Amino acid sequence: MIVTTVTIILIILMGISLGGRMKLSPPENVIGNIFTPIQKAFYRVGQAVENTITPIFRFKAIDRENKDLKQEVEKLQKEVVQYKLMEDELIELRELSKALDYTSGYGQSSYTSASVSAKDPGNWFNTFTIDKGSNQGIEKENTVVNGNGLIGKVYEVGENWSKVITIIDNKSSVSFEVLRNNEYIGVIRGSVQADLSGYLIDPEAEILVGDKLITSGLSTYPKGILIGEVKEVVKKKDELLKTIIVEPVVNFKKIDKVMVILSNK
Repeated sequence: MIVTTVTIILIILMGISLGGRMKLSPPENVIGNIFTPIQKAFYRVGQAVENTITPIFRFKAIDRENKDLKQEVEKLQKEVVQYKLMEDELIELRELSKALDYTSGYGQSSYTSASVSAKDPGNWFNTFTIDKGSNQGIEKENTVVNGNGLIGKVYEVGENWSKVITIIDNKSSVSFEVLRNNEYIGVIRGSVQADLSGYLIDPEAEILVGDKLITSGLSTYPKGILIGEVKEVVKKKDELLKTIIVEPVVNFKKIDKVMVILSNK
């Protein structure tokens, strides 16, 4: 009842104020002096409520926007990752297509591509497993390459998997010839340090740093597959043959896809 009376009086005062009179009567002046503090109190309470409620709603709106932005960022990140995977896959396939030059250029018409499914512990790909086997025509001793050059050969075969030993393994050896002069031939071997080193059969052969080496065709590997580049030539007085240190063209720290050259039957 009191609140109602106060409200009515305030409305009357507002109406009087809106009249725009130059001078108020004494009763009106008294009533104004009494209710002005009350109006001020109501105004402050209203402002306090508004200042409390508005940030709450604003915070909820900002929180909702942040959640939406976070979801959008997560979506974009997934798209970026997917795009990168697709780009890497495309690069790998393009690189792998270069290996077809080896299969077509030297009478090797049958081949199959495969992906690495496992590898032995360590930083280097000395031996690894691929996801193709006898069901896809792979046999033991089949040559394995990628777009850069010679990787190694198959040494164990299952129905849908095969194991590959690479040329940097200490149990591997490859007969090579110098691309610059195919009369210069020799043998290189892997090592426990994953290095390639070897020698030329002709002690008088002039091999140079930078010479490129390819498979000679005198071993299990087809002729003409790029092996690597000579990075050092060592000639010791107490040794008849020159020793060469070779930098392989294949990155044996990262192999994802390979091409297996199948046997011609």
